[in-house]
Amino acid sequence: MIVYEKEILEYLGLPSIPKKIHDGVTSFERGVAVVNLYSGKQAYAVATFNAEKDDSVRIKKTFGLEPFVSISQVYVVPNYMTQVEDIDTLDLDEESKKRAQQILNEVNDIVNEGVDDGVVMPEHEYYFDFINNDSEARAFIEAHNKKNKIRGRIPMTHEGLLMRLSVIYSDTNKQV
Repeated sequence: MIVYEKEILEYLGLPSIPKKIHDGVTSFERGVAVVNLYSGKQAYAVATFNAEKDDSVRIKKTFGLEPFVSISQVYVVPNYMTQVEDIDTLDLDEESKKRAQQILNEVNDIVNEGVDDGVVMPEHEYYFDFINNDSEARAFIEAHNKKNKIRGRIPMTHEGLLMRLSVIYSDTNKQV
């Protein structure tokens, strides 16, 4: 019996353990590994493998405190419908291709649902034409916070700055 099945399924959001066994060559982002524990039991763990960087499969997360001594099997978690643009290139029968196309159309409809065609997103990375880099963005956010009596720290990461600027941009366009 392999322990921590419930935990790995919840962690990866899977209905069951994948069936596709890793070939030892192909990169994958998420996988389920069966590891041999020090006590002799087997347990599930989260695995990854990047063929360009890794020599072997790496374990990202285990669910118990007991150390593992080896990996006995690795199952690859497939990336469902990600980056699929042409269903015809998939290795499926005709009925499955039709169903996959229907699902892809439904996904596109859901993604585009509620998108207002009248809203124009700015072309500038920092949302405002007068902001050209992260330090200018920090200064602008600091001035905006002071002017509007907003308390909180200024984001330090580039992504954080862009998110905060998008909120400010959205708020200023609502007021106009």
